[in-house]
Amino acid sequence: MKTTVKIYTAFSSTELFRSTGTYPLHHPDEKVLSNEEMLSEVRRRCEGVEFVGTTEVGGPARTVANVQAQSLDGLLYFGSLSDEMTQLGLPTVAVYPLWGQWQEPFNSYKGSRVLTATLPVIPDASESVFSSRLDAIAEKIRLLQAVARMKGLRVLCITDRPALGEYEPTIHQTAEEGREDYEKKYLENLAELGAEIVARPQREMVSRLEEIPEAQASRVADKWIAGAEDVRGTNETEIRKSAKLYLAMREMMDDYDADAITTEGYGIFMYYEDGPIPSQGLPSSQFKTDGVVATSETLVDSLVTQQLGLWVTGSTGFNGDYIVDVENDKVYIGHCECPLNPYGDEWMAPYVIRNLPQWPVEEQEKGGACVQVKLPTDEPVTVAKVSVHDEKMALFTGRSVAGEELFPGWEDILCRTKLAIDVDAEKLFEHLDWWTFGNHRVVFYGEHSQAFKDLATLLGYEVVEEDE
Repeated sequence: MKTTVKIYTAFSSTELFRSTGTYPLHHPDEKVLSNEEMLSEVRRRCEGVEFVGTTEVGGPARTVANVQAQSLDGLLYFGSLSDEMTQLGLPTVAVYPLWGQWQEPFNSYKGSRVLTATLPVIPDASESVFSSRLDAIAEKIRLLQAVARMKGLRVLCITDRPALGEYEPTIHQTAEEGREDYEKKYLENLAELGAEIVARPQREMVSRLEEIPEAQASRVADKWIAGAEDVRGTNETEIRKSAKLYLAMREMMDDYDADAITTEGYGIFMYYEDGPIPSQGLPSSQFKTDGVVATSETLVDSLVTQQLGLWVTGSTGFNGDYIVDVENDKVYIGHCECPLNPYGDEWMAPYVIRNLPQWPVEEQEKGGACVQVKLPTDEPVTVAKVSVHDEKMALFTGRSVAGEELFPGWEDILCRTKLAIDVDAEKLFEHLDWWTFGNHRVVFYGEHSQAFKDLATLLGYEVVEEDE
C-alpha cells in the first residue's frame, strides 16, 4: 500500500493578470504571490506528498506530455484545465488563481475526476480567510491521497468461496448477470482502484489458531476483559478462543503482506464442518481500534468504504446491517463488532463482552465472544457505502439517538452493537437500493458528507445522496 503520493504540479500563469498590472504602482507594499510562494504554502500543509513538476508557466500540451511520461497519482493545476487534461482521467485538484487570470472556462469539469478551489495571488485582507483557502486545497489533496493509497492495497479474504465470499454479493446484486460475471466485473473495477484480494481458505486460519499458545491468547483475552464494563453470556474460555483467532488473523496478515482483512462469520462460522469457528467480533473490533480495517462476512464493499473512510475521517467506522423504519423516522445499523474508539482518536467507548446472539441462552457458552459497544448518542453521523461493481457511492447524514428509548430490551435485539439514527426515513426508503449496495452501510461519526462527495468525484464514482 502506498505511503508517499506523487502529484504533478503545473501553472498556466504567474502573478497578476495583465489588466491588473498597475496594482503594484498603487499598492507597492501589498503582497503579490509568486507561483513558488503559492506552492510552498500548499506543500507545507501536505504530508506524504511528493510534488513534482514546475512552477514555470507552461501550456496544456506540455503538461499533458509531462504527465503521460510519468507514473503519477494526481495532478495539481493552477488554472483552467484543457479537455486533453481532463481526459487523462487522473484525479485532479484545479486551483483558480484569482486576480492572476480570467475565470472562464474554469470549473467546466462536470463528469470528470476534478475538484476545484480558489487561491488569490493577492492574499485576502483577512489572514484567516486566506489560510482557510489553503487548508481547503490541502484537504482536497488529502482526498486525492486517499484515492492514491488504494494502489497496492492488499485485502486478505478468508473464505471457502473465493474471492468475494458468502454474504455479498447477494442474490439481488447478482440477479441480472449472475455470480460469475458480477464477480469478474467487480474484480476488474477493484483492480482499477489498484487494490487486490488475496483469498485463503478457512481451514488455513483454523489450523493456525489451533497452534496459538494458550499463554499468548490469555494475554490478549485478559486485556479485553480488563477494559470491559462487564462480561455477560460468555466466559474467559470463549474469550480466549476469540483471542486465538485474532492472533491467527494477525499472523496471516503478516505472512501475506496484507493491509486489511475480512473473514466469513456468524452463520458460516457456526456451521463450519469441523465445528464452530470462534467469533471474530472481538478480533475485528481490536483491528479496527488499532486503525486496521477488518470486516466480518467477507464484505469487501464495506471494507473499501471503511478503508477510504479511515483515510478521510481518521476512523474505520462502524459497519453493519441496515434497516429503515419509516414510521419512526429512524434507521438502524447493527453488527457484533465495532471499533472501541468510534472517533478514531484516543477516547474509548464503554463496552461489554457478550456471547453471539445466534446461540440460544441455554447454549450461550459457545462460539467465542463478541462486543457490545455503547456508541455515543446525540452526535452527527455520516453513513456511506461504496459499490465497486457499479462504481457508485451511497451517502446520507443523520444524528445518533438512544435505541433504549425506542424499543424495550434494545441491547438484546439482533446484533450486539447497534446504532439508531434520526433521519428523513421516507426519503431513505424511497432510495433504498438492495441491488446496488447490498444489506450493509458504514457509519462515521461527524459531518463528512462533502468530503465523501469529493472523494467520489476523484474516484470517478457516481454519488447517490439517499436523503435528497
